Amino acid sequence: MEKPIKIKNESNINIQDYLSIGYLFLLILGVVYQTIYYKFLGVNILDYSSVLDVLISPIAVMTSNFILGLAVVLSMLMAYLMVKFIPKYHNWLRKKAKYQSGKNKLKLEKADAKFKKKNSVVTMIAFYVFAVFIGLGIGSGHKTKQRVETNNYKITHQLTFDNGSVQNIKMLGKNSLYVFYVIKGAPEVIIAPIEGNIKMIKNLKKNNN
Repeated sequence: MEKPIKIKNESNINIQDYLSIGYLFLLILGVVYQTIYYKFLGVNILDYSSVLDVLISPIAVMTSNFILGLAVVLSMLMAYLMVKFIPKYHNWLRKKAKYQSGKNKLKLEKADAKFKKKNSVVTMIAFYVFAVFIGLGIGSGHKTKQRVETNNYKITHQLTFDNGSVQNIKMLGKNSLYVFYVIKGAPEVIIAPIEGNIKMIKNLKKNNN
């Protein structure tokens, strides 16, 4: 009698797959972060974004917000250390008599098993990064909205338009198509197209220090 043929499971994910999934995850978070941030300013950013803006949104968000970029790196490090540390701590705790007789022993055993799974590091990092993006999106959007409403902000840029006029502004954001800004004394967010309209954008932050 012939032996049954065993089919090898090809569900293993390689590095390229992880990179693709990781970028897709960051892409979604980038779009969500910008959507939340601009929503506080009364702007639906997706109506003013090109396909390219959406594709580079993770990079745009990370490079435009130093605090967010640093927080993402730190959160990834914390998630990795937590996944590595908790099982060791659990093994040490398991030796204690109080742990063996505790009511939460079963729950702790299940939690420890989850941390020991192969993809636990990836799952924990994804959770931490998601929390950072959403939290800072809400925080940045709310803070910017308050500053605009109270007129409590510094002028950051100078726009020179194609017709020669110059306007000092507080820039709230920018993509490949539009500039989002406010001017002193006017709480309304202005959305100005770049092409055929704005000739130069000058950074004035250094002059305001």
